[in-house]
Amino acid sequence: MNSAQSFADMRAQIHEAPNHMMCSTLPLYILAEKRPRPGNPDWAEIGCLRQNDAEGVMAYLSPVDAMIDRQDRNRHGGQFEVRPFESINPISLIQANGGWLTVYLVYGYAASNKRLMCDESGGLAPLAQGVSFQIDADSTEHIQLRFGPGVLRWLDRLHVKAGLLDLAQIRQEQEESPASEALAQAQTAVQRINNPQPKHDEIAQCGLYDPIEQGWRFVDLADLDGLPCHG
Repeated sequence: MNSAQSFADMRAQIHEAPNHMMCSTLPLYILAEKRPRPGNPDWAEIGCLRQNDAEGVMAYLSPVDAMIDRQDRNRHGGQFEVRPFESINPISLIQANGGWLTVYLVYGYAASNKRLMCDESGGLAPLAQGVSFQIDADSTEHIQLRFGPGVLRWLDRLHVKAGLLDLAQIRQEQEESPASEALAQAQTAVQRINNPQPKHDEIAQCGLYDPIEQGWRFVDLADLDGLPCHG
């Protein structure tokens, strides 16, 4: 990852590549750790998650959220980079899951009583919901993930309740800014964490970082319906 390059530029380069196969109606971000293999020097390990026996790709709604998770993983010896979602090749994952691709949307972080929760490693505990897509065997050369209106309305409602009303503008600015700015915002977000608590079963809130006000906002999960599980 070139920290001086914007994610918009990275995304454009991916779409121009002759072997490009992934597209998404949501601009998402993933974590990838380059692990060259014989015959495939560009092979990378992608951050994944398994829930209810469904393994899928962890995808972040903003580069700042991805950078927050990246800091924790790399603090424990990883060498993860933040990349646009379209950089992945999910064929092996689709084949292993019977023709389905699950995308775990990381929509915030676990919290209770306006205190964020940390997992066993000391990093923030992300909240993620799987959205599954059935991939036709004939379409694996070019895969278009279309997130349905139910998913989009749910995400809009979450951010409105958090007071993040200029979300589209915020996301566009993050997409067009150098990756180094997303890292700086993530570092500020971590510094703004006030008295975190160990993760437990009483997850009552979702924490979201506001890059404009440079502070954390909290939404009661009881005020939200469940995120639709199909795109």
